[in-house]
Amino acid sequence: MTATQKLEGLVNSWYGYAVFGAALSLWTNGIGFFSLIGTAASFVFSIFLTWFIGRRLMKKSSLMRLIMVVITGLSSVLGSIGVAKMGWTFCQTFSLGILLYAALTAVGVYMNVKSFRVLTDKSVKAYINSAA
Repeated sequence: MTATQKLEGLVNSWYGYAVFGAALSLWTNGIGFFSLIGTAASFVFSIFLTWFIGRRLMKKSSLMRLIMVVITGLSSVLGSIGVAKMGWTFCQTFSLGILLYAALTAVGVYMNVKSFRVLTDKSVKAYINSAA
C-alpha cells in the first residue's frame, strides 16, 4: 500500500468510528429531543474534525503529523489504563452500562494504536517529509 492509501484508509476508519459512536450514543441515551440534538452535534463535530485532520495529512503537514503522533500515543496509553479500570469496575458491579462504555473505549484505543502505527510508518513519514 502507498502512503496515501494508508492515510485514506485511516481517515475512513475514523469516519466509521464516528458513526459507531453516534449509533451507540443514540442506543444508550434514547431517542429524545435533546439526545438527538446532542448526538447530531457530536457526530457533525467528529466528522468535521476527521475531515480537517485528514485533509491536513494528505497535504503533507508535518506539524499535524507530529501533533497527531503525540496525541494518539498518549491516548493509547491513557485509554488502555481507562479500559483496565472500567474492566475492574465491571467485575465489581456487573453493570452492563460500564461494559458498553469499556467496549467503546477499547475500540477508541484500537483506533489510536492504528493511527499511531500508520503515522509512524516509514512510507507515511517519507510522504509527509517530501513536501516541497
